[in-house]
Amino acid sequence: MIDIHCHCGKLYWDPEIKPELVLKWMDANDVRKAALHPIENPEETVYYVTTWYILEVCEQYPDRFIPFMNVDPRRLQSDASVPFHRIIEEYKERGCKGFGECMSGLYTDDPRLQAIYEACGKLEIPIIFHQDSLRTRDEVGLVRFEKMIRKFKDTVFIGHGPGFWPNISGDWEDLQQPATGPVTPGGAIPRIFTEYPNAYADISAGSGYNALTRDPEFGYEFMERFQDKLFFGTDICHTSQIEEDRIEHARYLRAALADGKISQQCFDKIAEGNALRVFDIE
Repeated sequence: MIDIHCHCGKLYWDPEIKPELVLKWMDANDVRKAALHPIENPEETVYYVTTWYILEVCEQYPDRFIPFMNVDPRRLQSDASVPFHRIIEEYKERGCKGFGECMSGLYTDDPRLQAIYEACGKLEIPIIFHQDSLRTRDEVGLVRFEKMIRKFKDTVFIGHGPGFWPNISGDWEDLQQPATGPVTPGGAIPRIFTEYPNAYADISAGSGYNALTRDPEFGYEFMERFQDKLFFGTDICHTSQIEEDRIEHARYLRAALADGKISQQCFDKIAEGNALRVFDIE
């Protein structure tokens, strides 16, 4: 398995997530590689975890960790003229395989973010995209997200977060409320996955896990239907998640396979095949 969404370093008030702790969890759960995401946006964490720190960690464990990059769109003169292409290209040359996670306190279609989307498309860097009521904001129905997917056809957008996953159902109406109960027809995510080749999602964090398990049979059918669009991920961002064994995603996928709820092909693609293909991971 390849965890496409993971963190390490000092993020919050709790203890630093040591790379060795992540590796211990990976070994215990048969996860062979993990993509490490920096955090350079002030809205998300107490402390910054820079791209350069992530590159250093990945250089120590090149067979286990995959570096991602982050660029806050408000740096320098804080407009779309910032040379984002130059910054992203440098990180790519250093080995970064993805941009993530994208989570600044702006609207999803802010011109500064659009400059990043354009650069990532030209440089073939997929973007893992966090959405909630504060970060890369949108409306119910993923209106702005869909507009960006349509505009930047060469850019791979991978949705994630509590502002993204409730749109799996057609009955979600309140950005401030979690989504629970059976999934109803008309959700934006199934439609967007069907219409746009560059739209994907990772199943990480509580939001991804809840989206697949709130209506169990729908979740299995959704994975089978969109097996080419989904990535396994955890969003480890606290030491307690590992120490208290509160990460369910790998167990969930393996149980779904063992119980015959998803096919071997579906499992293989979500577990690592899609990551190998889309992120060009060796």
